[in-house]
This record gives sequence, C-alpha cells and structure tokens, in this order.
Amino acid sequence: MPLPPKWQFKLNRLRNRWEAWKGDLRQSEQSLGAETKMCPSCRALVPRGKAACPYCGQRLKVFGTGPTGKLLQRAMPGTVPVTAILVLMNFVMFIVEYAVAGQGILTHLMSGPSQGATLRLGESIPLGYVIATHQYWRFVTACFLHGGLLHIGFNMWALYDIGQIVESFYGGAKFLFFYITTGIFGYLVSSYVGYFSLGASGAIFGILGVMIAYGVRRSHTAMGRQLRSVAMRWAVYALIIAFVIPGVDNAAHLGGLASGFVLGMLVGDDPPLTEAQMSRWRMIQLAVILVVAVSFWLMATSPVRLG
Repeated sequence: MPLPPKWQFKLNRLRNRWEAWKGDLRQSEQSLGAETKMCPSCRALVPRGKAACPYCGQRLKVFGTGPTGKLLQRAMPGTVPVTAILVLMNFVMFIVEYAVAGQGILTHLMSGPSQGATLRLGESIPLGYVIATHQYWRFVTACFLHGGLLHIGFNMWALYDIGQIVESFYGGAKFLFFYITTGIFGYLVSSYVGYFSLGASGAIFGILGVMIAYGVRRSHTAMGRQLRSVAMRWAVYALIIAFVIPGVDNAAHLGGLASGFVLGMLVGDDPPLTEAQMSRWRMIQLAVILVVAVSFWLMATSPVRLG
C-alpha cells in the first residue's frame, strides 16, 4: 500500500536531511585530513606544515613545537591568531594594573585596580588635558585597560566571540587595522565629550560596526542578512545595557560603532591577490603594530600630568 502524499513528503524531507548531514560529515573529515590549511591573513591555501605563508609572509606557527607550545596552540586558535593575541594582551595588562597599583589581584578582583594605576598606564582623559599634555598615546593604551573582573570578563568574551568572525572574513591584517582604528576613534569621541575612560568596548563596538557593514554589503545573500541581523542585535542589546548602567562610556561605544561601520563599507573583505595588495596590507599591519608599540613606550616613559 503506497504511503499518503503527506507522509511521502515527510519521508523524502528526512532522507534529504540525512544525505545532507552525511555530506557535511564527509566534508568535515576531508578538511581535517587535508594537507593544506588557510592562511588567516591572505586566506591562501598553504601546506599544513609551513611555519609562514609563502604568499604574504604571515607567521602560521605562533608557538613552538614542544609540549608548552602544543598546549598553547590548543588553548589559542591558530585560524584567528590576532584575536587570540589581543585577548592575551588585555589579560596581561589587567595583571599589570594590579602590580602598578600595589594591590593584591585576588583581594581586589571585584573592586578593580586603583584609578591612579589606570591613569599611569594610559587611561583615556578629557581632550583638554590630552592637548595640554600631548598624551595622545592614551587613545591607544586605554583600549587595553579594564576596571575590574566583570569589565574585562564581558569584554573579552565579546572580543573572542565577535573577533573570530571578523578576522576569519577579513584576515588578520585588516582585523587588526579595524580594531585599533575604531578603538582610537571611540576614545577620541569619549575624550571630546569629557570622559575619563578605559576598556576594549569601543574597539569591540567597532568590529560590530564592521560586521553590520559586511551584512549590508552582502545583503543579497542569506548569510549576509543573517550576519547583519545578529550584529545589529548584539549592538542594540549592548547599548541598552550600557545606557541602563550608570557611568558607562557610551560615547566610546557609539564612536567605535560608527567608525567600524564606515570602515566596513570602505574596506572590502576580498583577500589581497596581487603582490602589491599583499605588500600594502603588510605595511598597514606593521604600521598599526608600530603605533601600538610606540604608544606603550610613550606611556612607560611619560610622567602622568593632567595639565
């Protein structure tokens, strides 16, 4: 006796889902056993054993091959090394804040380090003070400082979650450029408004803006529409929470979000294909790293002055 049309349709749908699942499983097995891997910077396929990409020079083996190196490789994702390094830098600076403050990190974890320590390490200050003292490096260093466990915990969770997506779409060089540039712009706005502020959230809102722009530019695809919707929900929920909590620097959030959207609309996500394009983004990446390094050097060698 033949099945009714309704049940035949359901059976065919289950069969199609089963075949699709088996296909996805085979594809995953093939990717795990593949002899090549994707460069996180230019997204070219390179032999799995290579320590550096032969096309753009991106270092692919961040850690050594010994037991410690293998443990760190498991702990930090190799496909999104810039995101992992930024998270690590933020946690290192969080520990340094307590060391400079002379506070026990375990006893003051919830209350946070003293403002004297965060000012010494590069907290953002109102623009009038910045101009008077020429401490422009604070717009960079403030992106790596946090005021307590909840502050850094929420920010690093968001950075790790969102950063992986943006870095996988754009590559490491573009992602680092987005992160530092939007963080600087967020603190420019915050400083102009008159805040004393710190935290990675301006830069995180910046990469959210990049995600929204990516979804807008690719709104003709289902993935683009879905990504835009997710990023906009993230931004709206985070802004609502930030406006409810007193003392939150929403100027930095909005400045980062706006600058990220503009950069996301201007900078394409296509990987650099020509030697000239690869060279250009290598130079931009080196320039951004130099800006961060010089900012921290100026912070370490400059006295704290507020006018």
